[in-house]
Amino acid sequence: MARTWHIANGHLATGEKDGGHVATLLRLEEARSRSLSHTQREVLDQLEHAAMPFLERTSTGAAGLVVTPSGRRRFGFILTPNELLLIDDGDVCATALGRAVENRARVEGAAGALCALLRELLRDHPARLSLMREDFELMEQQVLEGREHPDRRKMMADSRRMLGLDTFYQGMSDLAGDLAEDDSGLVAPADRARLRSLARLLGRLAARLESLQDYSLQVHGLYQESIDMRQNNVMQWLTVVTTIVMPLTLITGWYGMNFPHMALFDVPWGYAVVIVACVVIVAVEVAFFWHHGWLSFGERRRGGGERRG
Repeated sequence: MARTWHIANGHLATGEKDGGHVATLLRLEEARSRSLSHTQREVLDQLEHAAMPFLERTSTGAAGLVVTPSGRRRFGFILTPNELLLIDDGDVCATALGRAVENRARVEGAAGALCALLRELLRDHPARLSLMREDFELMEQQVLEGREHPDRRKMMADSRRMLGLDTFYQGMSDLAGDLAEDDSGLVAPADRARLRSLARLLGRLAARLESLQDYSLQVHGLYQESIDMRQNNVMQWLTVVTTIVMPLTLITGWYGMNFPHMALFDVPWGYAVVIVACVVIVAVEVAFFWHHGWLSFGERRRGGGERRG
């Protein structure tokens, strides 16, 4: 059964008043059973597969689709000067218009009801962007401290959400801007002002999202840099260990050759001399590497550079 909303004292209210209403909510099959223009039917045919919000002009007004940032929920609308027809098989429209009624959204006409609906869809977006920024700040802190690995799954989930929000804001900005500039009588003057305010809000959200995307790239780059540094440190240790063992391998290989007359073979203290020589070689190499900071995973080198600077 169709649900309706009307205007009461300049505010959106539930139900009909004196047999009139400004907004009607229908299921998709109910809307298709109505007499629709070719453009309106074309718009509704895209409801199941649309990727971003858009608006198409019709002979009697406008028709369009709204796709939520997740891309999983969509609804259509057909706008005329006197009525807003909403097509939604879910609860997106009913929930948003219910909040608009509770918040006593000011409305002058059908386009104003659509504006109130769209504004309610954006109500929690500033907080959502703030939470995503806090996530990236926490990840940045974890990477810089090096105490634990950041949650890569969360990083990718936030990146997907930002991509969906970017598409959503672009489509919504075009939709709101088009209606705000209408001069055909489709949108009442007061509602045009509200749509312009909505377009400015979308612009601010889009700008904030852009800065957040830049910050996300910075955190991802920092994380990748930390991975590269750990790999470099591992390779550094392997190189140092290989270098330390190389002279010992040479000595053992040399004395492993099967020749009867070799130095230190026939003296009782020869074995001890070779052991002492190996220990001295290892001690000299370790001291050399430690002095140059090659045994401290880069920390001692950086600290020494800062002190010298």
